[in-house]
Amino acid sequence: MLRTIGLTAFLFVLSVSATSAQQQPQSPQPSQNLKPLRPPNVPNARGTDSGPGPACDMLTAYGEVQPHGPPALPYGRGSPTPGPVPPMPVYGSPQPAPPNSNLGASGADLRNIVIPDAPKLNYRFVEPPQPPRGTARFANVTSVALRENGRLLAFQRLPMFQLMEYSDDGRLLRTISSNIAARPHGLRIDKSDNIWITDLQCNVIKKLNANGEVLMTIGTSGKAGNWDEAKGERVFNQPTDVAFAANGDIFVTTGHGVPNPRVVRFGKNGKFITSWGVVHADGSIPLLHTVVISPKNEVYVGDREAKIIRVFDIDGKPLREIQMTNLVCALFVDANNGLWMSTGQDGIILRLDWNGKILGWIGQVGYGENDFGEAHFMTVSRDERFIYVGDNVNNDIKKLERDN
Repeated sequence: MLRTIGLTAFLFVLSVSATSAQQQPQSPQPSQNLKPLRPPNVPNARGTDSGPGPACDMLTAYGEVQPHGPPALPYGRGSPTPGPVPPMPVYGSPQPAPPNSNLGASGADLRNIVIPDAPKLNYRFVEPPQPPRGTARFANVTSVALRENGRLLAFQRLPMFQLMEYSDDGRLLRTISSNIAARPHGLRIDKSDNIWITDLQCNVIKKLNANGEVLMTIGTSGKAGNWDEAKGERVFNQPTDVAFAANGDIFVTTGHGVPNPRVVRFGKNGKFITSWGVVHADGSIPLLHTVVISPKNEVYVGDREAKIIRVFDIDGKPLREIQMTNLVCALFVDANNGLWMSTGQDGIILRLDWNGKILGWIGQVGYGENDFGEAHFMTVSRDERFIYVGDNVNNDIKKLERDN
């Protein structure tokens, strides 16, 4: 009798356990030995950093679960590690800066932002492209670029919608590539309409065709260091941006605050040509954030925190330094060979001549609809009617239209 009761109880417990297991949502099982998982399509809050992303050997295909990353934290030096982050914003409503942050309006005085003594640009903010359906917002839009057909590409740190293409009226047409980078940074289009991206974490740059197929990868994914062709060490240390000379040569800036930042030059086929380093006399580490090639075939490199545009000849010989009064976050050359600059956390867009003189400016730092949290990278339409800016802190795209 006791044996029968014991067996009955055991079968009852087994049945309950099985029922309970059936009621629990079953997450797809990761391959290899991945850490705990997070949903693949959850953007971080405005004013926070999405974290460094998954390990380079854990990038997964569209629709699969993503490896767990660090929690989203208030963005900017001085922000507390724990603590609240801003709530999900309703587009157009001003948002406060994260506590103790040096970003937004609350941090402007700390950064000593200089308002240019130059005319205001004749542009106004207009309705920008919106996030994909099913997501409430973007996630750290690092860069934007315009294709030859005028369609906008946006590069963000949200794995399932990482590289997106928009129509000229702001409709999302397609996601070109998902999970193509662990930590997206720079985005450029070459004269053949190929797409180039930089991955700050995996230390590679990739060339894609218009369909998103990878045509070339330069660097060794998951390994960091200085490119040394003699030793066979073909590695970058945090590539930030890429530019192209008239003959197709490729120039890459490396060093997002890490030692020995460099400019590395390759032939159009990806063969190494040369590299050179940039140093500060006071021993501080340059942050080489952006690079463009001038109409005179000179290499313009943005030393962001030092607020300097460094100019080299095509072989790396220093020519001159242009001291700016704002952060040199991104440089852009328009279709008429005009030079533009976005100032990152200073929240201003500048139009320059090639000597660094400010011809016009627009923008202010903050968390509102027409404010920049960080004007990270920018692009200008061929007719200069529109300016697009990837805002890496406000987690959105800003669109400005010329006011005729």
